[in-house]
Amino acid sequence: MSISAAKEQQAAAEWDYDRLIDVAGRHGTPVQVLDAGRLDRAAAELLAVLGSLSRPTQVYYSVKTNYLPYLCRRLAGHGMGADVVSGYEMDAALAAGFPADAIVFNGPVKTEDELAAAVWHGVRVNIDGEQEIETLDRLAAAAGRTVEVGIRISPGLPLSTSPDPSYRAQAERAARRGRFGWPAGSDRLAALVERIAACSHLSLTAVHAHLSSQIVHQELMLAALEPILREAAALHRRFGLREVNIGGGFGVPGIRRPRTGPLTALWGLQGGTPAPDEEPVLDIAGLLAEVDKRLQDLGLVDVALACEPGRWLVSDAMALVTRVMSRKDLPDARWLILDGGNNVAPWTGSGEVHRLVPMGRSYAPDCVAWSVAGPLCYENDIHAASVELPEDVRVGDLLCVHDTGAYSLGRSNNFIRTRAAVVALDGDREELVWRAETGADVFRLADPGVEPDGPS
Repeated sequence: MSISAAKEQQAAAEWDYDRLIDVAGRHGTPVQVLDAGRLDRAAAELLAVLGSLSRPTQVYYSVKTNYLPYLCRRLAGHGMGADVVSGYEMDAALAAGFPADAIVFNGPVKTEDELAAAVWHGVRVNIDGEQEIETLDRLAAAAGRTVEVGIRISPGLPLSTSPDPSYRAQAERAARRGRFGWPAGSDRLAALVERIAACSHLSLTAVHAHLSSQIVHQELMLAALEPILREAAALHRRFGLREVNIGGGFGVPGIRRPRTGPLTALWGLQGGTPAPDEEPVLDIAGLLAEVDKRLQDLGLVDVALACEPGRWLVSDAMALVTRVMSRKDLPDARWLILDGGNNVAPWTGSGEVHRLVPMGRSYAPDCVAWSVAGPLCYENDIHAASVELPEDVRVGDLLCVHDTGAYSLGRSNNFIRTRAAVVALDGDREELVWRAETGADVFRLADPGVEPDGPS
């Protein structure tokens, strides 16, 4: 999809800002709003794409992306499975209605208790740490069963690029040094496969890969998947795989990430203008069709294709409503300071750019460059170092921060200020599905057995 087409699609799917204003009036700000209809449409679109392929498919929703129970129940209702990376996420997925045999347990650390729970429930483990192998074999033997496992493989190739060669060099080095999975084609991977094969209570039935996050370059993703798919083909000939899981990380058009390195900073200091860094929009239908074809070419004819989307499903389904609390016109900067910051928008300070839309009244047609920050006494609590907004934005105005469904609730925190409420909209219905945190909540774990006396 072209960038212009993505912008047209974005405009066609605009939020009902009047309704967001009403929600803020009832629940205060900052407040996160989940539109169940947007979530349902994303789920239906992905399932339709997968349903058009030539093989069995499986979606495992990435619970770490947003563990809101209301949202998880909704996606479980679409027949999806779940990708979990901790014991409490496993519990949450089961409580939300994801079937145990449609849950995969990923991640670099899995405790013995967590592995025992996976064996008990029949949740498949994708092995990332070598110590998991013998532990799982022992637990499976004690349970008197053979359990299916997968193994995580990494390609050692970058998934993002930039006109800045210093960024590209950093991305390539980071990909080679990645701590997740085992390098395709390596002696270490071969040794781990042999250890799994030697375990009488383990059956290797899946290959797993999760390449990166917010991937927008389809050609780089396909290149990175190639060594993994070739490794899967070799393992299939030996073990008879049931599934190849390509993970998630599918990029969304609603956010942008900085793709700059040291050279960009040097250009700026010397008055230069870096080359434009326009990101493509990932064509997920085209990507999955290419992977399907490649699996066919490699002889993986009846092997299921699985993926683990998180951001792609939920990013656009939530928006943050926040209020302008202060406006500072300084000699070298113009600041808008909001009541929602890093505590409810944990990506602030990372350079991740989200769309900001003023709501509630008519604004001047002329826009100026604003720096937009959150309320925390913390220098990196910044939504945008420079963004074009109307000149007449003033204290008390409401802003909508778009694409806040991914990595907001789970990574939110109570550093200086408390977490926000989440309100779900489902057609005409409105429901508070996560109440705002109070001061008493913050200190509830202190002095166990003693209720805090602080203000609520």
